[in-house]
Amino acid sequence: MRHVVFFLLICTSIKSRGQDLLFHRAQQDDNHLGSRGVAIADLDGNGWNDIVVANQVDSVRLLGNTIYFNQGTGFMRSAIAENNINAWSESVHTVDVDNDHDLDIFFTTQFGTFNLLYLNDGKGEFSLGKAGDLTEDRTNSPGACWCDYDRDGDLDVFVVNRDGEDDNLYINNGKGMFRRSVTGPWKDHKGDGRSCAWGDLNGDGHPDLYVANFVRKEGGQIKAKHRNYLYLASGNGNFVEQKKGIAVTEENASYGVALIDYDYDHDLDIYVTNVSISDENALYRNSGNGFFKKLTESEVTYEIHRPSKGQTWGDFNNDGHLDLYIANGTEHYPEIQNFFFLGAPNHSFRRVYNTLPAIEGHISAGTASGDFNNDGFLDLYVCNWGGEAEANDCYINQSRANHWVKFQLKGTTSNSYGIGSWATLTSNNGQVQTRYVSRETGYGSENSTEIHFGMATATKIDSVTIEWPSGISQSAKNLQPNTVYEVIEGKEIKPIGI
Repeated sequence: MRHVVFFLLICTSIKSRGQDLLFHRAQQDDNHLGSRGVAIADLDGNGWNDIVVANQVDSVRLLGNTIYFNQGTGFMRSAIAENNINAWSESVHTVDVDNDHDLDIFFTTQFGTFNLLYLNDGKGEFSLGKAGDLTEDRTNSPGACWCDYDRDGDLDVFVVNRDGEDDNLYINNGKGMFRRSVTGPWKDHKGDGRSCAWGDLNGDGHPDLYVANFVRKEGGQIKAKHRNYLYLASGNGNFVEQKKGIAVTEENASYGVALIDYDYDHDLDIYVTNVSISDENALYRNSGNGFFKKLTESEVTYEIHRPSKGQTWGDFNNDGHLDLYIANGTEHYPEIQNFFFLGAPNHSFRRVYNTLPAIEGHISAGTASGDFNNDGFLDLYVCNWGGEAEANDCYINQSRANHWVKFQLKGTTSNSYGIGSWATLTSNNGQVQTRYVSRETGYGSENSTEIHFGMATATKIDSVTIEWPSGISQSAKNLQPNTVYEVIEGKEIKPIGI
């Protein structure tokens, strides 16, 4: 039963103006729990983005087992299901596991408990589901990432485990039942995973897999930082580990990873957030064929020296350039605050110091972005966990300059939400932008399903092209800004009302 207003989209008086950024904090309830990850998606099909949060203590019963349904004028708190299950969750995923075109909810859990799947009835009512090995294995799982790696039209999932336990690939049978793959280069690998991401990193048309690891332990004691793993798909369902190159050889205490095309050259770059204060975060620029160069002079990589965990990329000021928000946090560290970087025309970044999400001091973990009030500007949700006594933050973007456009993908041959697709947008000002459709962002979290582009002052979209995982490519010309479009695979691109 849905009840209790959690927070309103009517904003409080707390606000700040940054360089081209104006945010208000949404009014919140008094839940002060140790939150780790957040997923943003429309779960009940009413056209408004909802919120699901994973909590580190009793996550399902207290916080993780709660959805915040967006009513358009405010969020209503609702239990996911009646089952009173205690679990420590770090990541949450809203994903269509059974290809029925609604979003189910998956939590990874730790300390030898079962990962949890809740099935959606299509109207935002959920029941605890069984999914074969995926929900029967007792694991120690901080994170997961979803992809149709075998191109059969349904989503499979890779689950990362900590403390030397094997990571696992679970293969979907198309109806939401998963079997654990018994082979793979991740077996007996002694990893300490915190997050992972899928994407075609070497341009051969097959999704590869990158895993962010934390530390190496012996006898339960931390001995050193860990290196990250890259598994390249061979195209026949198998993977080969890439062991050369700085993206997989340097050792950092990594927590979050995102695959993004920050420079709009239609290949995937890697951004890794590192939690050790002796490490910088890392931006690995893709040469186009899967070889990476570490950019040490980028504003988003040097002189940070903060315990970074979460990250979310998006065009928050709608100027046509990707921006980056980083969630920092560990206890007993001075001057904790989160970072906001605005993208520039030459794909460089400048840090913003005086906008509200970068001013408030919290011990944060996962963060994600999506448009909560359907005004075309990306909003932010930040999970806080310090001392298990900090409220989370929902920041509503109040910027009004610049145009935008959003696309909602509906797969027919590909998976239902088009995960693994590429979108390319050309505006009538000559700017070309790209987006790769991957929900997971940083650590424990997922951005909205919508593809969002800022368009600056451009008044028309010359063309948009969607390249689906199935190989289908479709385009449309002369679209209008400040509009939401539905893209039905291989059929039509049409405006829809919200």
